[in-house]
Amino acid sequence: MGQYLVDTNLLVDYLRGEKKTVSFLDSLGEVAVSLVSAGEIYQGAKDRKELNLITSFLSAYCKIIPCDEQISNLALGLLEKYTLSHGLLILDALIAATVMRYDLTLVTGNLKHFRMIKGLKMQSLPG
Repeated sequence: MGQYLVDTNLLVDYLRGEKKTVSFLDSLGEVAVSLVSAGEIYQGAKDRKELNLITSFLSAYCKIIPCDEQISNLALGLLEKYTLSHGLLILDALIAATVMRYDLTLVTGNLKHFRMIKGLKMQSLPG
């Protein structure tokens, strides 16, 4: 597994062929994806052709990290701490907990969804 976990929004941009995102993510090498993001990507498929494209992409490009007990417990702790004060949502909490569990860097276009989480390593697209 690489040192980066890619958030759903950048996976969508990659699959849409947005050049800046494709170039940046390709430069990272092997990346990880939360089971949550993989599920969100599958849910967005419009037809069988798109579903097959997503399946091929995820299997070739990403290591999918399942949610385990430690990730679940971390996510619940994050929700307890940040849901009222910052509106943290369950799927974002699971993604952040996955990053924390494996000491990865979250690559996202939605820094505002995560910036309140102390100690979470994050990176956005450059420039």
